[in-house]
Amino acid sequence: MAAASSNAKLLLTLVLLQALMDSAAPACSVDAIYSFGDSIADTGNLLREGPVGFFSSIGSFPYGQTYEKPTGRCSDGLLIIDYLAMALDLPLINPYLDKTADFSSGVNFAVAGATALDRTYLLQNAIIMPPGNMPLSSQLDWFKAHLNATCPSQEDCAKKLGGALFLVGEIGGNDYNYAFFQKRSIEAVKAYVPQVVKSIMDFTKGLARDRCSKHVAGQVGSTTSIWT
Repeated sequence: MAAASSNAKLLLTLVLLQALMDSAAPACSVDAIYSFGDSIADTGNLLREGPVGFFSSIGSFPYGQTYEKPTGRCSDGLLIIDYLAMALDLPLINPYLDKTADFSSGVNFAVAGATALDRTYLLQNAIIMPPGNMPLSSQLDWFKAHLNATCPSQEDCAKKLGGALFLVGEIGGNDYNYAFFQKRSIEAVKAYVPQVVKSIMDFTKGLARDRCSKHVAGQVGSTTSIWT
């Protein structure tokens, strides 16, 4: 637990430094966060999505025991995105599937268990995912649906997103995890790396084309489970 805590603090520090560098220009601030990713960032989408199978325990203690209650976070308390929001003087970012939530300070589209690659690609390579997998492309569909519901025009959307910070990931770890769970060799899993990287890059470039200018892309290699 000590190693996990130290690693989380280190990753948080790096993320905050990157965010500060990205927003270092005069009169540039962050007034909202839009988050995409997996369990490292999910603040409750999987829990609201329906049957969660392997992740069903995230709806009960000890998850959330150092916070107010279990919230669907894969943690006993808060996540990196929560501490980042607080550091930027923003409220905690609500999950997209919480339809009663206030999204004025951003939206969290991350879903525990999500992949960078689409389900079709993974199934074509005989990699089976649990039900409810929401890859990056599906999270992007949610993002577009949110904008369609909240922005009357392209100009309104540009204004809405102009001061926002976009967190992409960490994402991609589950693409490898599901393959390893099905006894694939390291060499076989390495073959997926270029496609995973391309998926994340294409996604981030797409955000840039939509004038979403401030980005932080997390690295799966920074997590304790990868190092150990």
